[in-house]
Amino acid sequence: KRNWKSRFWFYCLEPSSSSQLLKTKRQNLSLFPNFFFLSLSRFLMTKKFFAASARNWFTLETVEIVQDNRRVARFNVSVISAPAEYSFHCQLVGTSNLYGVNLIPSNNEAKSWDVFISEFQIQGFSVENNQFSYASDCTSFFSPGIWMALVTSIILLWILTYGIHMIMQLTTNSRFDDPKGSKYRVVLVHIALQFIAPGCCI
Repeated sequence: KRNWKSRFWFYCLEPSSSSQLLKTKRQNLSLFPNFFFLSLSRFLMTKKFFAASARNWFTLETVEIVQDNRRVARFNVSVISAPAEYSFHCQLVGTSNLYGVNLIPSNNEAKSWDVFISEFQIQGFSVENNQFSYASDCTSFFSPGIWMALVTSIILLWILTYGIHMIMQLTTNSRFDDPKGSKYRVVLVHIALQFIAPGCCI
């Protein structure tokens, strides 16, 4: 498989007011050997209004890699979405399932590619002074490390609560043995019960 590794930032042009589809910007990358020429040519993004959040959101739909100006490797994108006035950032983007965002091959040419992009950040709308807006990150607030810490803390808190509850249930004896007084005596009374069956005697 062909490998592609890069550190990447990207700006896009503002769309016209009559279109919800983002105008694309072509950018040639000179990061590859001379035996082939690549152009990361198109990021296809859409902008939609969601009534539930009462705001516009942009979504990156597909990424295309063009080799030799002929062969196009097309990838669908799993989860790149953010409010239209924000940018989107992800530390790792690529074809591996271990990355924060997956590029899913959508044609045969794309299946021959392994793509890895580090420090990926993109913004399609409301770009001012060539600066990214506040970034919506692909990493959720509750990462695996945070979940592990929360679960461990809850277990330890439960053990502490149970221990305090058991200590509070401890009681002292109502009476104590006086060494100068008479000893306590416990008398055991055995009661013998005889059952006499008809026609028999014991």
